[in-house]
Amino acid sequence: MTLAVAGCGGAPARDQAPAKGAMGVARLVSKNGSNVRGFISFTQSGDKVSVAGDFYELFPGPHSLYIHEGGNCGSSNAASAGSVWNVPGTTGKRTGDLTEVFAGSEGRANISLSLKNISVGTGRSDDVIGHSVVIYADVESDPKAEFGVANGRLACGVIEPSTGLDLKKFL
Repeated sequence: MTLAVAGCGGAPARDQAPAKGAMGVARLVSKNGSNVRGFISFTQSGDKVSVAGDFYELFPGPHSLYIHEGGNCGSSNAASAGSVWNVPGTTGKRTGDLTEVFAGSEGRANISLSLKNISVGTGRSDDVIGHSVVIYADVESDPKAEFGVANGRLACGVIEPSTGLDLKKFL
């Protein structure tokens, strides 16, 4: 399966308002020898971003889902994604804290939520494009990046700009 994504021609001005309908997508691929995979989309709508995701081959039960600082899922344990993302100056909940995901007995999980603390395709410090998304084996409140060791990172994907891909058509 191939996702069609398109790059942005130029970076928007830092103070630019989010463009309605701007979208980013990530295809999560298995890490640490798991079979977990999935898709997640981020769609700008005014001052909010709609987040939708579908995940497969999870162990039944709760899992953590985070946006990470780095846009790199190249390492076998997803440590290359770095730490959980946080926009400088943010207080309270980290910017990259998405939600807890619950997989049923068939190993599938999905999310649908709306966030105000992020943007899509703006080039601002709160823009999700270029970051990565990681799903964890368990609920992890403060995951650490360690290269060369097995960890709880089950799947990772880099958020790329999209031309309006409807993820539901691929699932």
